Parts: sequence; C-alpha cells; structure tokens
Amino acid sequence: MIKDLIKAKGEEIAVLEGTDRLQYLIDLAKEAEALDNQHKVDQNKIFGCASNLWVVGKKSNGKMEYQFDADAFITKGTTKFVIDILNHQPVDEIAKLTKDDFKPLGIMELLTAQRQSGLSNLLDFVIRLAK
Repeated sequence: MIKDLIKAKGEEIAVLEGTDRLQYLIDLAKEAEALDNQHKVDQNKIFGCASNLWVVGKKSNGKMEYQFDADAFITKGTTKFVIDILNHQPVDEIAKLTKDDFKPLGIMELLTAQRQSGLSNLLDFVIRLAK
C-alpha cells in the first residue's frame, strides 16, 4: 500500500539531521534521468514552484509511470523522492491519495515557503494525473 511506502520512506530519512536531509535530496537529483525537451511544455509544468519543474505521467496496465525534470537540484531531488514512491503503483491507489497522506515523509518543513508551495502543487498534479 502506498501509504505504507510513504511512512517507510519518511522513517528512512528521519535519521538524517536537517542539512543532511537536504543533501540526500540533492544526491537523489543527481541520479534522476533527464526529461526529453518535447515534454517541457506548460501543460506538464508545475506552477508555483521556485524553479522550473515538469512532470508527465501515463497509465500502463493499471499502474502509473511518471517522468520528470527540474532545473534546480532541491526541486529535482524532492520530486524524485515523491516519484520513486508513486512510480509503478496502482492508478486507483494514487487517485485516492491526498496531500496530507505525504506528511509522514517529513520533507515539507525542510523547504522554503515557495518550495513548499511547489511540493504541494506537485502532489496535486501527480494525483490528478492518476484520476
């Protein structure tokens, strides 16, 4: 169940102190694959974010497959952290999630107000893609 994955991921990084969590997100960003430029269009863009962020999602055999890219390491790493949980999960489970279901990740409080807004918009967007 996705909520269990979220909780487990949150517990996994809870052992890291504040700046170490941010470094973890930056390191994740370095592992992320680039998104093809053809997908970097307004319809795939997450607005309200401190940097440019694009997400595409498709349904395949009842599961969601997401791809993304961002032009800032914190944004890219935070997105990878979320997408790694949701990728290849059942469409119907993702569609039932709310932003509050992601609170156990414990990353919102690490981010600036603008990045918190961006993360909130990202969560709305990936859930909406599943609906």
